[in-house]
Amino acid sequence: MYGFEVEGGFTFYKVRDFDGTLSLSDDHLKWFWEIMKNGRQIPVIFYDGSVDRPEDFIELAKMTDQHMFLGFKDQKPSGMFWLNGFSSRSCYAHFSIMPDFYGKQAEQMGSGVVRHLLSVTDASGLYIFDCIKALIPVKNPLACRMAVKSGFNKIGIMPQAAYWAADDQSVDAAIFCAVRNNGYARQACR
Repeated sequence: MYGFEVEGGFTFYKVRDFDGTLSLSDDHLKWFWEIMKNGRQIPVIFYDGSVDRPEDFIELAKMTDQHMFLGFKDQKPSGMFWLNGFSSRSCYAHFSIMPDFYGKQAEQMGSGVVRHLLSVTDASGLYIFDCIKALIPVKNPLACRMAVKSGFNKIGIMPQAAYWAADDQSVDAAIFCAVRNNGYARQACR
């Protein structure tokens, strides 16, 4: 089972291990779903409307082109993230903090996960990611602020780049980028 710890006592576990076996159970996923549902987070986290039932969430977590991690602190669900849209040394990241962990703990988780992702190397010692991207609807200013506090730089606004299912409309989205090398790579993203 692949897992890692970040400052503040948070441990993240990969739902589906690198060999394809499930490391966490459907019950773990249902546990997270219930917390997100009770916190009324579902329509905000899955703003495009593609995930609105626990079965959809479980299916998303098990897709081979998605890499989902569930975070725990003191054996309590604290946050989650998943990666997709992989290209040469970059990917898109999607984050969610469980309601009991907003504030300073959310910042610890976010920045810890970003640092971890940008420091992971493969078997030959090469960094896996040089750039982590995030696309966040501007209708979610809390998530936009959280991205910056986690180590992302706001690159710009893409008009009508995200579908907001609750309003059945495309909305503006901010594109964020976190880079391992803050020199050339940051400039190239601008």
